[in-house]
Amino acid sequence: MLGLAQSLAADTVYVRDTIYVPLRGGQSTEHRILHRGLRSGTALERLQTNDESGYTLVKSEGGVEGWIQSQYLVEVPIARDLLKKTEDRLLELEASHQKKLLQQQDIETRRVELSDSNEALQSKNDTLADELANLTQLAANVIAIDDENQQLRQEHDDLIGQMDALSVANQELQDSSDQQWFLRGAGTILMGLLVGFWLSRRIYHKRGGGGWT
Repeated sequence: MLGLAQSLAADTVYVRDTIYVPLRGGQSTEHRILHRGLRSGTALERLQTNDESGYTLVKSEGGVEGWIQSQYLVEVPIARDLLKKTEDRLLELEASHQKKLLQQQDIETRRVELSDSNEALQSKNDTLADELANLTQLAANVIAIDDENQQLRQEHDDLIGQMDALSVANQELQDSSDQQWFLRGAGTILMGLLVGFWLSRRIYHKRGGGGWT
């Protein structure tokens, strides 16, 4: 029963790949340890390699120089660090992707706004074009009206001249008519006098032929 309980309580575990390598003062395990724990993945500057002893002289970022077994050194970063870099890169790419999406959304929003603005400007342009056409028509009408006014003024001036000429002619006719009436009146009076004189003479002769006193 105890074994069964322990079996049921078991879970999954993993073997860690992180190791710590000592940095020694010489090319053997007998030399003094300068640094007890160079963690796997630590970047080192390689200064010298001894294939016979299997040790490599390295320099840490802190400036400590010492020998380390060459079997613990690799030319490329370890898988854990590569995975971390990959994960960081993925996060960076994801952030960049999200940023691009936001930029794309902003661009789309801006495009819609520009489209609406373009439609408004097009509508305003059409309105201005109509107003310009109306103004052009009005200008043409004004020019035509001005020409017509000039023609009417010319006709008015001509009529005024004709009226003045008619007024002068009428005055001349009036004067001539007055003269004619005067002459006719004088002629009538003279004719009356002559007729009276003639009648008087006839009456006189009928009465006896006496002379005029």
